[in-house]
Amino acid sequence: MSVMALLLWFIGVLSVSLSSQAGLTVEAEPGDDVTLWCKHSLTLSSYLFWLKQTNNSAPDHITCKYYSVSSSSSNSCFFIPESERSVMGVNSTFSSLTITAVTPSDSGLYYCSTQKEQFMTFSTTTRLQIRERSDISSKNPDKSEESCSPPKLFHLLTLMFGAVIAVLLSVLLILIFTRQTDRKDQRDGSAELPLLDQHLQWRNTTAVHYNQLLLNQKDN
Repeated sequence: MSVMALLLWFIGVLSVSLSSQAGLTVEAEPGDDVTLWCKHSLTLSSYLFWLKQTNNSAPDHITCKYYSVSSSSSNSCFFIPESERSVMGVNSTFSSLTITAVTPSDSGLYYCSTQKEQFMTFSTTTRLQIRERSDISSKNPDKSEESCSPPKLFHLLTLMFGAVIAVLLSVLLILIFTRQTDRKDQRDGSAELPLLDQHLQWRNTTAVHYNQLLLNQKDN
């Protein structure tokens, strides 16, 4: 009998190891209520178990129900004490395990099994991960948290810095254009001064010659 029980135990561990890759993962925070499900098909009355396994250790029986197909009812197993935090539900197709106010110690690999005569049938696994609140990003963050999030703050600062650079470049271009215009006006003004001086000298010379001519005419 002990050899058979040990063999069944080994089969259970092997089954979990093989099915763990195809299982589901459920994440929760401390204090949440979590419900896990497994599917089975019972045609005869049988025992159903929920088991937990951590770090490849031997599975631990959490709870057990005996399901009667004829009466569609279930009763707790006397050899596995019930827990106030782990509540098991059973029908002909599904079995559920509800864990209230979960803690990090509830993390692990969960699966259910059914016993048919001397054989055990195991379901696919569900990995439950309980993380601290600081490790889980909020699924529905407040608007204030969204507005102060680092990516959005960085984007806002980038836009402000770009606007300041654009304004400074505009002012710099205006100053350069104004200075070039002033220099051009100065060059044009300095080019007109020699012409004006030549014109004035020509007028003065002409006036002198004209006055000299008038004096010569009066003397004659």
